[in-house]
Amino acid sequence: MSKGDGRSGFKWLLLFSALLLPLLLYLGSWQLDRAAHKEVLHKAWHDDSVVVTSLSQLTDLSDTSLLQARFEGTLVQDTWLLLDNRTRDGQAGYELVGLLQSPSGVDLMPVNLGWLKASSDRTQLPRIDLPRLPDTFSGRVRRIQPAFTLADDLWSAGWPLRVQTLDTERLQLRLQRPVLPWVLEVAEPVDKNLTTDWPLATLKPQRHLGYAVQWFAMAAALVILLICYGRNALCKGADE
Repeated sequence: MSKGDGRSGFKWLLLFSALLLPLLLYLGSWQLDRAAHKEVLHKAWHDDSVVVTSLSQLTDLSDTSLLQARFEGTLVQDTWLLLDNRTRDGQAGYELVGLLQSPSGVDLMPVNLGWLKASSDRTQLPRIDLPRLPDTFSGRVRRIQPAFTLADDLWSAGWPLRVQTLDTERLQLRLQRPVLPWVLEVAEPVDKNLTTDWPLATLKPQRHLGYAVQWFAMAAALVILLICYGRNALCKGADE
């Protein structure tokens, strides 16, 4: 290889590195941010120092609160939402959501009762028969965050209502009652057909740390390759 070819190859490597290295560093930093965020959620999930017992307390909580809660009340009869596209162990299903009304208030709050398996026929919704519901619901409460959907979330006219996301504003229009932008994920299933293995309960911040190490390792390897190639090109240039 001539001296000119070596310099030309080194310039192309420099250009390639200038484009790829910032991307690798960004991905590593992004994984570190995700690990830090999940560490906060993990600690909040296992923090039992605060227990919310009244719907009125929710107005004083921050947007990122994830707290233990225990509410008394009843679920609005025959008013169910089925959160679509929820999978467990590779099986398609729904998360069943009811609307809690407290004995002394008019506000409603979504209560996620757990996951249930979907029928292979998408036109058939699962039959919801929960004859014995408790009058106290315990679990973790968190604010409902806006969610991205690939298509319009079309709602049917009747119940149960199959939805892609929990949209409290649309629920308020449908029910003509205030719906709080919070959801309670119950700790224990109220029926044997429901599963309450919430993803937040098994967060693994270490996984994102591992990904970050991989991206930073790739960035370091690229820098070492660049240094070695540059030194080799300089040595060949000096020999010629």
